[in-house]
Amino acid sequence: MLRLIAGWLLLSMCCVAQGQRILIVTDLEGAGGVNDADEQLLPGQRRYVESQRILTGEVNAAVEGALAAGAAEIAIWDGHDGSRTLSIESIHEKARLIQGKPTPANYYMSDHAYDGVIFIGQHPKAGTKGGVLAHTQSFSVRRITINGQEVGELGQVAAIAGHFGIPVIMLAGDEAACAEMKELQPQAVTVAVKRLVGKSSTSSVSHAEARTLIRRAAQTAVSRAREYAPWKIAGPVEMIIEYLPQPPQQPTARSVSYKGATVLEAYESWLGKL
Repeated sequence: MLRLIAGWLLLSMCCVAQGQRILIVTDLEGAGGVNDADEQLLPGQRRYVESQRILTGEVNAAVEGALAAGAAEIAIWDGHDGSRTLSIESIHEKARLIQGKPTPANYYMSDHAYDGVIFIGQHPKAGTKGGVLAHTQSFSVRRITINGQEVGELGQVAAIAGHFGIPVIMLAGDEAACAEMKELQPQAVTVAVKRLVGKSSTSSVSHAEARTLIRRAAQTAVSRAREYAPWKIAGPVEMIIEYLPQPPQQPTARSVSYKGATVLEAYESWLGKL
């Protein structure tokens, strides 16, 4: 009897170990219904708490989908506003929350630490035509390139994930962010929760519908996670950040270069100087 129980426990442990390990990377500007930088993005703004609830609902829907696909471990990185957006009180009980600053150059990843990365609430890169609240790192950056290829925040995370052999498998955000993701990872499952319909106006699906779509997408993506290939960038690597002019102090644009033998070393050079 004891041998039978021991065998059952060993089998259970093996099954858990075989489950997918997922990192959910969050931002706020890409969440459904979020389109106003003056009211919805920072603590103290009139609709900020509403934005937090919306993002939390979308994140928890992704967790539910990942669990339905058999995920054994789910970590959520609070990636907006210095990791001050999500709360341990309201995230899904089966997930753990990563918060704190400064953000390390490895974006909380290591070699094959996860089987896939999911973006929730993601916005497109700076200058994206038809993008909602499009920017890269801050609204003062014109563009960022890695070895000449322009990347947004999702591309940067994908590059670091690829360095560690981890693929990006899903994204939820606005239509432009979804298109940006498909350029980097054509197999990725995407969910467009909103789209630009005017200079700064958006058309969003309902929050209930967004959660349903995200849950289904996450289940599909996680179930296929081992079919994805990581985005690898060969070294040496140069990352160039080009800033918008900030008159009168800086009447012209300026660029800063960070180099490394690998993309991780370039990031360490950059983040070590912030």
